[in-house]
Amino acid sequence: MASWVITEQVVWISSRATGFTLVCERCAEMDEDFPSIHGTLSLDHQRGTIECPRGHPVRIEREGR
Repeated sequence: MASWVITEQVVWISSRATGFTLVCERCAEMDEDFPSIHGTLSLDHQRGTIECPRGHPVRIEREGR
């Protein structure tokens, strides 16, 4: 019986970034095509969440808190 450990995906962006592109690690592990995600985070926010098109959640954290 296989046991899967799901780890949270966390991506850190620079303190002044408002837009970003990242790779969904879950999709990359499953060899999915185009595992990239484009997103934004307002400078008023220190953290946020986003989902890839396949529904994998990614937590976004801003550096320099």
